[in-house]
Amino acid sequence: DYVADDLPTLLGQNFAVDLTRQSITGHSMGGHGALTLAMGLPGRFRSVSAFSPICHPSASEWGRKQLTAYLGTDESAWAAHDATLMMRSAGFDGPMLVDTGTNDQFIDLLQPEALAEAVNARRQQAVLRLQPGYDHSYFFVSTFIEDHVTFHANALYA
Repeated sequence: DYVADDLPTLLGQNFAVDLTRQSITGHSMGGHGALTLAMGLPGRFRSVSAFSPICHPSASEWGRKQLTAYLGTDESAWAAHDATLMMRSAGFDGPMLVDTGTNDQFIDLLQPEALAEAVNARRQQAVLRLQPGYDHSYFFVSTFIEDHVTFHANALYA
């Protein structure tokens, strides 16, 4: 609620911003949140990007544990919080950019291939990149952040 509702309201009240032009990005769990918010709020965001997002939490032991802790044991409630399942069912109405490092120590948990398969099946407008030699670190994000800022600027001002 904070990212989807409170923060945009606060920005709109205190700054001269055009709230009809929004994009969203995040890293790791925040990247997953960016993807699920973008798909869960159709028409809200013009673009979405993510660094090393957890792509399919309902298909990993760690993700299932977290989804159970937050949402309970009813697995049907999890679909609205799983980027791969959301991509399969609804997709996103704009462009996507996702970067994951090939040396990411969490790559088996992240499951970028699951999101790639869903994107491909839906024929979603997306750029999914595996960056050779990068891990899950700030250095990884800082290396490619300019690409993401440019990507969003192009979508916001198109």
